[in-house]
Order: sequence, then structure tokens, then C-alpha cells
Amino acid sequence: MARLLGLALSLCASAFAAPATTPSSLPPVLLDGSLKSVHLAQRSAWWVDPDGQLTVQDVEQRQADLPFGLRAGQHRLRLEGKAALWIGFTAWAQDNNAHWELELARSGTDSVSLYHRGANGSWIEQHAGDRLPVNAWASPDRYPVFKLAPRSDAPVAYWVRIQHARVPFSGELFIHSHDQLREQRIHQQFVLGAYFGMTLLLVVVAVANALVFRDSSFAAYAIYITLLGLSLAASLGVGGQFLWPDSARWNGAAEFVLMPLAAVAGLLFVRHLVQPRRTGRWLDRLSLSLAAVMLGLVVLDQVAPSQWSFEAITATGALAMLLVYALLWTAWRSREGWARWIALGILPVLLAGALPVMRNFGLISSGFLSQYGMVIAAAIEAPLLIYGLLQRSSMQHESQTRAKALAVTEPLTGLTNRHNFMLRLHDSLIRAQRYNHHNALLLIDLDNHETFEREHGRETADRALVLTGSRLRSVARDVDTAARVGDNSFALLMEGPVRTPQAVAAATSIVASGLRPSDLLPVGTSLRFKVVVALLPDGGHELQADAQAHLAWLRIALDELLADKRKHILTLNC
Repeated sequence: MARLLGLALSLCASAFAAPATTPSSLPPVLLDGSLKSVHLAQRSAWWVDPDGQLTVQDVEQRQADLPFGLRAGQHRLRLEGKAALWIGFTAWAQDNNAHWELELARSGTDSVSLYHRGANGSWIEQHAGDRLPVNAWASPDRYPVFKLAPRSDAPVAYWVRIQHARVPFSGELFIHSHDQLREQRIHQQFVLGAYFGMTLLLVVVAVANALVFRDSSFAAYAIYITLLGLSLAASLGVGGQFLWPDSARWNGAAEFVLMPLAAVAGLLFVRHLVQPRRTGRWLDRLSLSLAAVMLGLVVLDQVAPSQWSFEAITATGALAMLLVYALLWTAWRSREGWARWIALGILPVLLAGALPVMRNFGLISSGFLSQYGMVIAAAIEAPLLIYGLLQRSSMQHESQTRAKALAVTEPLTGLTNRHNFMLRLHDSLIRAQRYNHHNALLLIDLDNHETFEREHGRETADRALVLTGSRLRSVARDVDTAARVGDNSFALLMEGPVRTPQAVAAATSIVASGLRPSDLLPVGTSLRFKVVVALLPDGGHELQADAQAHLAWLRIALDELLADKRKHILTLNC
């Protein structure tokens, strides 16, 4: 009875056991006009050849004995050394006129090959991957793309062989109609072209600003955004397709070199802007040390590539992002507007940069965000960074412009200083004599300046002088020159030809403007001006082009006018 029971159980187990999942046991993928794209998840089987020695014929013949498994979506694994991933599926095209293509929706794969038997039974091979120049691919494209057999009389078995060392593999396989794949590429190239075009434009703008304004921040930004753009071009397959289609060696190494270099450039760019040595030398030294370590690891990885060097680069890249976070936090705490724009701009790139790091460590599968997240973040970053840099440059150049302006302007009022005014007056007298016309010179005194200082303090008196300068600028024309020539005296040079009514009208406007109330002055007070007016050069004097003598002549007349409490305007030769 026990033997009979055991036999019955074994027969039941055999009857209900799931059949082995081999590529030949899976139903064929039917390709007809109702479909445009087919995802091969749950429609294909996979197995890893640990030594990578088996040929496609070996795998086909021994598939029943090999431990194939159903390939699910988001499938990822690490292929060590020369290990090869074999993926098998069967497809049956229902229309001879339709053209179908297999796409591995992932760039940067070392080697990808597609095998199938032709009508005569011979093997047809197609190859792609970073070990080949893109021009040598079966179908040169951003991603590996292979043409399926145009047979509709019977299903065709396909075998895909993939080798991908160091980086975990998690690419998805799709079958697209030719028209559908071309439409996808057009949309993708349009979006990517917009990004790379914007990047190129920003590089040109940054270089121009660096050269014109001699601002090293724009030079650092140009280097950073150039390396970031090139690294994204390499990771998205655009670089291999358009920039280096004939170079197999660089096609395989570009992503491993450009991505760390972009991280180093970003770290040094943020360090240059934030200048952490102002708050603590340790943060500055850590930035330089980490950048040097990353550069050394990149060189080591190219000389002797290994799993250790790749993971070390990925780990230091993650540390660099954390360090940039710390630098941006110090910038945010500074409360400077430009620094906050820089922090807001770089933050999306740091968040998106965590996705490739997690993918490289095998924590997530390759997908839309891990591939295109950096592009989206970089597109958000670019306008924010350039705006922050322009704000920073504007603030720096404003202070430099003010410093340079001190040579020709008076610091308190912003008017032309006495020395520069005398030079302009001298040139004006020469022009007036040469062209036989008159200029007008107005000497103005703030009569109640001492009253302001005595009754309301020095600050109010200085405010009255600043307000006087503002009132003079409102009266002066574009060609006129207003200057402060004494403690509380000002001058207005009206370029000719000027007639008497114009000069008197300007003096009247100055006196009237002083009587207007202002919130800058104490309640009930106003500016009381005394104005002396003269047309230059004066025919009754032999002053010629002596600017100092003309100003002294008006100074004597102004002293006489100050003694007259009832009169505000004195004309000398008008």
C-alpha cells in the first residue's frame, strides 16, 4: 500500500508539474497590422553562459538541458567577466509587406548580437554594441536595432546574445514596426536636439561672457556644461551616433570617462562660486582632494579596468554629490540672491544623478528616469544657473563700476567731481570760441545747508546735498554737466549754443525745484538755492579758455548774492 501510494503521488506530481521554460516552448509573438510595438517581457526566455564559450548553435541544440527561465519586466542581473546572457524568443510575421525590428532600449551595452536561421537553414548574424563603431552596427542608431526576418510562412526562432561587464544589465527588448520605430526616433531626436542646441548656445554665451567681462565663473560654467552635455550624449547614444561613429575604443570608454569628469567639473564649479574657504578650510580641502581622487580613479580605470575601479568611481561620484549638497547649503545660508538661484539650479541634477548611481550598484533597473532623468534635470538647471551667474556678475561689475566711477564722480551726490568738471569746462570754452557761440554756466549754492546741519544734524545735511544733486540732474539736459564744486556749492554747464532765456529758465527751474517738499527732509523745510548765471565766454573779460578764472568770477558774484537775503538769481552778462 505504501508503494502504491508513493507511485500515485509521483504520477500526480508529474502530471501537474510545470513544463520547462525554453524559448521553443513559448508561443510565438504574432506580428500583424494591429500591433505597432510588442514588449518581449513574459514572451522570451533567458539563460547566462558563465564562460561565454557556447555558440548559438550549441545553445539551440542544448536548450532543453539548459536552465532557461521566463524573462520578466525590469529584469536585471550582473554579468561577470566574459559571461554572456542568452535570450530566446519566437516571432511570426503575418504580412510580407511589413518590416519589423528588434530594439534593445538601452545604450552603452558592450556587445549585442541577434541570430536566426535563414530560409536555407544557415545562420544570419547581426551585431551592435560599444565594442564596435556605430557605423559598423547592423543598423546604426542610438540604441542597438536589428531587422527581423521578412518571412510570413512560418515562425522564426531568434537568439540574442549580450555581454555587458561591470555595469548591471537591465535593458528591455521591444519589437517595433519600422514606421513606429522611425516615429519614435523623430520625437526623441527633436527633444534631444532641443536640449543639446540649448547647451551649445549656453556654452557660447558663457565663453563670450568669460572673455568680455574676464569672469572666471563663466569659464568654469562653460567647462562644466560642456562635459555634462558630452557625458549625456555618450550615455544616450547620441555621441556614438553623431560625434564619434567611427571610434570603437572611445565609444566604449566615453561614458566611463565623461561622467566622472562632469562630476569633477561640477564640484569645482560649485566650489569656485561658493568659495568654502571663507567659512572653513576643511570643506575647501575636501573638495580639492575628492576631485583629485576621482581624476586618479578615472586614469586607473582606463589603464586597468576592473569591477573595483568602476565601483570606486561610482562611490566617489556619490560622495561628490553629497559634498556639493554641503556646498550649496552654505551658499543658501549666505542669503545672497544669486547663490540661491545657483542652488536651485543644481539641485535637480543632484537628485537625478542619484538614479545612475543606484543603477550602477544594481539597486534599480534601467528605465526612462535612469536614462532621461539627467537630461530633464539638466534642461531645468541651465536657465537657472545662467540667471544666477548673470546676477552674480552684475553685482560684481556694479561694485567695480562704482569704484572706477569714483575717479570722475563725487561720492556723496554722484555728480561729476570738481577736477573732471574743470576739464569739461575748459573743453567747452574752446568749442565756444571756435564755433562762435555761447555756453551757459550756473553756479548754485545751497543757502540753508548750515541750517540743516545745525538744527537737524549732519545726516540730514548730507541728505539735503544728495537731494540737490538729484534736482540738478532733473534740470540738466543730456549734453549738460552737473557737478559739485564745493562743500555746499554746485555748478551746471549748459553746452551751447545757449541763449539768455534758456539760461535764466534753467536757473528759475532750479530755484523752484528746491521749494518742492520732499520726504527726505524734515517737515516744513525745503532747499533754498542761490544761483548765478553767466554766458561764456564773456566778451567783456579777457579770460579766454581759463576755466578756473571763469569759475572764480562766478564765485565772487555768488558771495555777493548770498549777502542779499531777498534775491535768489543773479545774471552777470545775460
